[in-house]
Formats: sequence, C-alpha cells, structure tokens
Amino acid sequence: MRVSGYLVFGVLFLSASLVQAQNFYDVIVAGRTIGSLKVFDDLGKDDSEQHRIESDFKVMFYKGKYSTQANYSGGKLVSATCAHHVNGDLKEKTLTKSAAKSSYEVLFSGEDGEDKPKLSLNMPISSTITGLYYKEPININEVYSERYGKMCSVKKLSEGKYGVTLPDGKQGIYSYKNGLCQEVKTDLAGFKLRIVLNEKKQVSSL
Repeated sequence: MRVSGYLVFGVLFLSASLVQAQNFYDVIVAGRTIGSLKVFDDLGKDDSEQHRIESDFKVMFYKGKYSTQANYSGGKLVSATCAHHVNGDLKEKTLTKSAAKSSYEVLFSGEDGEDKPKLSLNMPISSTITGLYYKEPININEVYSERYGKMCSVKKLSEGKYGVTLPDGKQGIYSYKNGLCQEVKTDLAGFKLRIVLNEKKQVSSL
C-alpha cells in the first residue's frame, strides 16, 4: 500500500509539474510594466475544459494577486472561482457552482464580499470573461463574469476588437489577431490597466 501510495503521489506530482502557462502578458499602468498575467494550458479531457489565469502586480504600496478558474463539461460551465488578494489578504472571492440543470449559485466571501447576498442564476452559461483570453468571442453576445457573478454584454467594435460592459458600468476592450488575444484594456481596483501579450515569453503547449 505504501508503494502504491508513493506511485499515485508521483503521478499526481508529475501531472502538476507539466502544467504550464500557455501565454504571458505584461500588466501595464501609465506606460510602466507593474506585473504579469499568465494564461494556463487547457487541462480538459474528452468533453471537459478548464480555463485558468493568474495575475500578479505591484503599484506604489499596493501589491495584488488576481486569479480565476472556470471548469466546463460538454460546453457548459460547471463551476468557477475568482479570487483577488491585496497585500496578502483576501479582498474578494466569488464561487459559482452548478445547482441544477441550467442553474447556478453564486457565493461571495472576503473583505468586500462578506455582506453580499448569494445570487441565483437560471440560464445556461457557455462563455466567461476568462474564456476571452482563450478565444475570440465571434458571434457571442454575452459572457459570464466570474468576479461579479453576472452576465456581461459583448459588442464588436471593429475587426478583431470587442467591448465587454461590466456590471459596474465600466468597459473592457479586448483586441485579437488571428484569433489570439493581443491586448486587454480594463480596470481593476481603481487602476486602468493594459494587459499586453508578451510574444517573447510565449510557451508552446506540451
């Protein structure tokens, strides 16, 4: 049993070590690079998918870490987690989980989420904001925000450029070339960010 346990652990450790970032982006504020964002390889098998991004940035006395992960099965969102840490403390966390067929529960926690009531959604979800880093939203009119727990409208602004209106009224601009996300202009914690693809750091999928 001990040998078997070591074997299982070894397999799990090897699998985890093979997980790597697929694309790297620089996080820029006022022309200065303050951090990075990583888009990880799709870990899905068969009809499942997993989208995950992680971002770290530091500006003045503000050190932030932002991550989201969305899990799909058969093209439908099963669960999603979004977390935002500031100076090592959990600022906000949003958990979305499938409750029944085409319905979800959204739970909030963290410093900014303690007083937010639980939300219920009764609609199928097939696209999320995290997914915008994986593929261009062609013929997609709305995506789900893993952070806000709400749907956001998507509007094509020009060839390869889309505007996503967030629940707080702000708009994120996503630009693509040959289907690959090149740049994102957005706002996080009061900072206007440009998230720009760093082609020198791209890593091919294993």
